[in-house]
Amino acid sequence: MDYIELRHLMEEQKEEMTPSERMKAYMAGEEVDVLPYGLLGDEPAMADIFGFTTSQLDNDPEIAAEIIRRKKAEFGMEGIGVGLGLRTIGAALGSELSIPEHGIDHIASHVLTDYGKLEKMEIPDPYHNPVLTPLIERGRRLKEIFPDTSIGTSVAGPVSTAAAIRPVEGLLRDTRKNPELLKRLLDFTVDCSLKWLEVFCNEFGPSPAMISDPVTCMDILSKKQFDEFSIPYLNRLVEGMEKITGMKPSIHICGKTKPIWGNLGDMDIAAFSVDNCEDIKETREVLGNKVMLIGNVPPVDVMKEGTIDEVVAACKECIKKCADSPKGYQLGTGCQVPIGTPRENVDAFIYAARKYGRGAKIGRMPKGIE
Repeated sequence: MDYIELRHLMEEQKEEMTPSERMKAYMAGEEVDVLPYGLLGDEPAMADIFGFTTSQLDNDPEIAAEIIRRKKAEFGMEGIGVGLGLRTIGAALGSELSIPEHGIDHIASHVLTDYGKLEKMEIPDPYHNPVLTPLIERGRRLKEIFPDTSIGTSVAGPVSTAAAIRPVEGLLRDTRKNPELLKRLLDFTVDCSLKWLEVFCNEFGPSPAMISDPVTCMDILSKKQFDEFSIPYLNRLVEGMEKITGMKPSIHICGKTKPIWGNLGDMDIAAFSVDNCEDIKETREVLGNKVMLIGNVPPVDVMKEGTIDEVVAACKECIKKCADSPKGYQLGTGCQVPIGTPRENVDAFIYAARKYGRGAKIGRMPKGIE
């Protein structure tokens, strides 16, 4: 279909709940208007759609507020997120970032080139750090503008945070050459993330939180490396987050994860966001009785580069594979929505969620699919 036809069809659709009302009722076992849905890490893509750069999004709270307003007005998506990116702790400790005017940052140089520096490193104080303090100030300003809107946060997983402090190739070498020093670094990364969460909750109250840990995937680590160098520290981070926030965190891991699904099922997490390189039907068969699942429409091949019909078809397929998962399912993308994703494909995603997710109830296929 073309965009004009899509918009006409969307005008006939109605949502009876806000996203927060929907999720609360859905998790309580009630039938909801449509299946919960959302786009992972959508703010840079939304900034692009609305004509702003990522630099403006990150550095100007008023522009961030405008994006939040327009996202709700034009797409019906709500919520405020002020969290730590994959490289934020690394930057707060002294790693140098290369930050484009419009795009995703990357590490230009890592602060920890040898472990002699580790003993001198101190956990960054979010109230007195040039990288973290502006995030607290950003959250304060957004909360002033949207006093009735919930605000959430996120942290990177221990291995991914370590990769912003020390190069990945160094970390992989450390698993053989310096295992005990690497474990001290991983403990340190957990302490840094928990410090952020303590300050965040002190400022904004108990808040839902998410972990992103792409470097811990099976494309980078072996299962043996994961068991020794990732899961113990992930568990410590999850336990600390629940203690601080009073809520179980969710986790997203990019890449292949099938060998560690058993580990994830044993973790005390609320939800697992599945990359599109894995079959979400298989994920449901292994983890559906243990955690809520999120995913996994392809963000690049479909959301950014696909047609409207391809987006709708991909959403329908995900719903058919996973919407009756016993612990719940949220339609989402398999990874962060990329900059350059067209507006019409965001609308197609929402249209498909409303059409095929109509009359959803946890553990049951939506009436829209049936």
